[in-house]
Amino acid sequence: MSKKQPNRLAKLIDHQAFAGSALPQTLADNMRLYLQATTEVKELLVDCLPEEILNNCWVVGLTSEQLILSVGSMTAANHIRYLQSAYLQVLTEQSITFKQLKQIRVVVAKNTAHNDYSKSSQASSAPLSKPLKAHENQTLSQNTKRTISQAAEHVTNDENLKKALLRLINP
Repeated sequence: MSKKQPNRLAKLIDHQAFAGSALPQTLADNMRLYLQATTEVKELLVDCLPEEILNNCWVVGLTSEQLILSVGSMTAANHIRYLQSAYLQVLTEQSITFKQLKQIRVVVAKNTAHNDYSKSSQASSAPLSKPLKAHENQTLSQNTKRTISQAAEHVTNDENLKKALLRLINP
């Protein structure tokens, strides 16, 4: 009877699991703790944080007084830092895990693990695609449009600049 072989296209971690290797116990315990804390943070802040930030938010460090969150963009990090005291209040009041929390630190980490395969397949299939110009095919988000509109109405005194800003959000 032949020994079953792992899928040759499987990720390295899958090969190691198939071979019986496992993460060191302390690393596995920390990973389990961080995943549980991430789940709890997401449940507690579901009504506070925007969905796009919540989907890319992970607990990467936890002590009794400090919570370290990883997010995918500087915008998300700034948002959390700006409203840190409100989020601290929610977490400390509604969770035993975070009862003694005094600080939330935020780090920005670009998650490229999911995009590695798609980037390499796109690069091989379309090497001669023309570069995208800065003004082509880019739409503004609703938040950006709102910010520009408010700046045009309330901040700008120059009528030509005001008209130009309003044209920018309404092409």
